[in-house]
Amino acid sequence: MKNSLPIRAMLLIFLLKAMMVNAQTATLVPVISDDNAIMIKVSANGLWAAGYYEEETVYYGAKIWNLNTYEAIELIPGGGAAGAFDVTDDGSIAVGCYNNKPAYWENGVWTELPLPDNGLTGMVATVTPDGSVMGGRVFSLNQGYSYACIWENGELVQVNHSETDRMGENAILNEINGISADGNVILGCLNYNVLPNRTSFVIVDGEYRVFGDWVYDPAMGGDEYNFYDVLSLSPNGKWVTGDIYWIEDVWTNEYYCPFRYDVENDVVELFLMDNDVASFASDDYGNLYGATPLMFPMRSALVLKKDQWVSLDQELLNDYGLNVFDETGYDNLGSVFSVSTDGKTIVGCAGSGLSLIKYNWVLKLDVSTSVENKPVVNPMQAVIKGTRLVLGGVVSTVTVCDLQGKVVLNENINGKAAIFNVSHLPAGVYVVNMFDNLNQKVSNKVFIGSN
Repeated sequence: MKNSLPIRAMLLIFLLKAMMVNAQTATLVPVISDDNAIMIKVSANGLWAAGYYEEETVYYGAKIWNLNTYEAIELIPGGGAAGAFDVTDDGSIAVGCYNNKPAYWENGVWTELPLPDNGLTGMVATVTPDGSVMGGRVFSLNQGYSYACIWENGELVQVNHSETDRMGENAILNEINGISADGNVILGCLNYNVLPNRTSFVIVDGEYRVFGDWVYDPAMGGDEYNFYDVLSLSPNGKWVTGDIYWIEDVWTNEYYCPFRYDVENDVVELFLMDNDVASFASDDYGNLYGATPLMFPMRSALVLKKDQWVSLDQELLNDYGLNVFDETGYDNLGSVFSVSTDGKTIVGCAGSGLSLIKYNWVLKLDVSTSVENKPVVNPMQAVIKGTRLVLGGVVSTVTVCDLQGKVVLNENINGKAAIFNVSHLPAGVYVVNMFDNLNQKVSNKVFIGSN
């Protein structure tokens, strides 16, 4: 018995060390700004954040935060008109607007960027981690035209986008929303303020592309009045997320739902079952972060986990034992606005009760909980919405059979059009077999009603 005591002690020490190594740790820090500024964007490496507040369409309170010390650096002391919308990895450059002009802050000084001919006001929305490439928009003298602008090393360069939107009308209100870390992928929108003409695009290695255009095509199950909104590009330029305004039935069933666009493979995935969920950000691995409801400022933070949008507040409690109210004094986390490259640093903004006062927060996840190298889950799923068969996930091939095994639909779609009109099929139960590009199979039974 005496000899067994040291052995038991050693085993206990070993187990404790193993638990410490595998422990999931996280910190959740409230960051409140006296002027109610919103922490809107985190740097790609997660070490800095940028923000501002807005009054009557004018931006104020430009600042960046050091996310090691949580100290705020005021970029324009004294309440002048300036907003900060993005920041470089070393915190030396912030981009935004200064006196309503597109500008960047560096070493305590604001520098206005060159404007297109006839340009007057504007802003810079995005910057690469090294500060070499910036993107945004500039309005004309009469405010009737908005130029999508890229600046390289402080010089205005030509943006190779179409002169017309997807409906063939002149593109007059255009903007740049995001730039990848290497500057090779640009995200933008034509006629961003003209509905339903909004035309989302990417420019990959200089090539202009309108993505996911099948959602506008009635023959493919879409509608010409659908449009993409709330666009965000992952730091590495491999993913675009946001929401799409989707028309199921004109006037009676129209809603917003999230989407995820795989830039490399040119495939759009819709989450049609997740009405009014806002997808605000993607990390480098396609993991999505957002909130609900999209159309109301008092929101609940969400994260996409194994094909389901789940409460970030509850995930923190379940996985880390962190209670949001105990850690921050906030009722809930509200909205997720931005995430670092590796998914380890997340920033957002909460309200308290019915107040619209902004309360920022910073969530840092331990290395052991990082999503690094985890593949994006491809949640293939078949559902019936009205007279349409809707496929979730990225489906390569789909086959639909009745219960006698007769094939009534067989399509090789490669993730393009994931909606099919099935109004011509007799009422009954059908088996939907879906295959991804690795030939992995998921089968669902669906009921198609009589028409």
